Amino acid sequence: MKKLLMMLLFVAPLSMMAQKIGHFDFDGVVQAMPEFKTAQAELEAIAKNYEDDFANMQKEYQNKLEKYQKEVTAQTPANIRQRREQELMDMEQRLRQAYEDNSAAIQKEQQTRMQPILLKVTDAVNLVAKEGNFVYLIDKTAASATRIFLNEALSEDVTALVMKKLGVTATAATPAK
Repeated sequence: MKKLLMMLLFVAPLSMMAQKIGHFDFDGVVQAMPEFKTAQAELEAIAKNYEDDFANMQKEYQNKLEKYQKEVTAQTPANIRQRREQELMDMEQRLRQAYEDNSAAIQKEQQTRMQPILLKVTDAVNLVAKEGNFVYLIDKTAASATRIFLNEALSEDVTALVMKKLGVTATAATPAK
């Protein structure tokens, strides 16, 4: 029994060493995909539309504010002054609401357009892990962000394999920062 236990203690670390560990650049793979570039261009166009609309609203508010400051004097009747001040406060509120709505809409569009791309990459990573018999595949960027230190010399870089599964060439890749 004692010999069996000792043998098990010696064999266990060896079996742990036989496990394959790989790393890849998730962001680099995503950024190399044509779908990502298309989605990014569409999102930029959507954001520009929202920015232009918001800038027009701000300009309108600024014009009304300047007009109010020029026209309202001490001789202006109180009810007219209050009405114009209320108009300005209403416009301020609409500006705040438009900003929040625009931000939420852009975020939703980003999620809608990016989710299929991210799922596609995740599926490719899972296929590479299964086909290559990897126990772990670690995203270098996420590992670094969470303070997980990865010794790349002791793991295999499978970024090219993931890109191959997706039909993306390595020359299209831009390194993630």
